Amino acid sequence: METFEVDITDKKAKALLKQLEALGIITMRPKKVRTLGQVMADIRARALKLPPITEEEIMEEIKAHRREKRSKAVAGKARVPA
Repeated sequence: METFEVDITDKKAKALLKQLEALGIITMRPKKVRTLGQVMADIRARALKLPPITEEEIMEEIKAHRREKRSKAVAGKARVPA
């Protein structure tokens, strides 16, 4: 079985798809669209499953990221011919 997402631009095309569905050749289902509230609820639920992190751990992650970016910037500048 293959799944496709189709944008229907004409009522005749939709009618054809409904006929194919009636014949049992294809199945159609509406696309599920999540609201912003649902997305935020999912993010919050996932965040609750994560282990707690302290402010110090967050700051250390930020500092490590900054060190990495700086070292790449310095390495990139060293390669530029004068």
